[in-house]
Amino acid sequence: MRMTLPGIVVALACCGWTSAKADWEYTKWGMTPQEVLSASNNRAKEGTDLRPDSDGNVSKLVAPYKIGTFLFRADFGFDAADKLSSVTLVLDDPSASMDMAPDAGAEPHTGPDMPTNTRQGTCLDLHLSANTIYGPPTGGGTADMLYSIETWRDPKNRNDVKYTVLYGTGCYIQYSVIKAAKGH
Repeated sequence: MRMTLPGIVVALACCGWTSAKADWEYTKWGMTPQEVLSASNNRAKEGTDLRPDSDGNVSKLVAPYKIGTFLFRADFGFDAADKLSSVTLVLDDPSASMDMAPDAGAEPHTGPDMPTNTRQGTCLDLHLSANTIYGPPTGGGTADMLYSIETWRDPKNRNDVKYTVLYGTGCYIQYSVIKAAKGH
């Protein structure tokens, strides 16, 4: 069953996803893996992909997470000092990767939003929800034939928020502590 945008917004608002809480849900930025495990009531398990991400964080713990109709795998990223510095919500829906690649021969859509010739499905619903919750993106806007990224800053909750879709693979939203500008 496909949900309409108003239905998604209502579902997310009812479930408390108006924005990530300061830090992230039951965790606080700077926690150790053991503290995150304890805060998750032992729902978090050891991660299997221990390669650093683009920020140098390693997802040492993962846990299921549900909000409204969205099912996620929460990846808890730890920095070099072994402190929690990001939580990535990977959409856990097999349909998220189906038919997402742009149609062969279709005109690509250029601009900061998701190309119009991609599958209209779960990742699009997540994208629309993020835009509804956080407003127009404050950064990113990369949109090409392989991926798209949009970013927001949520100073009230001390979070940087990044939505990424990898066409043909899936999508995710990453929360991380707001980083101070370089030189400050």
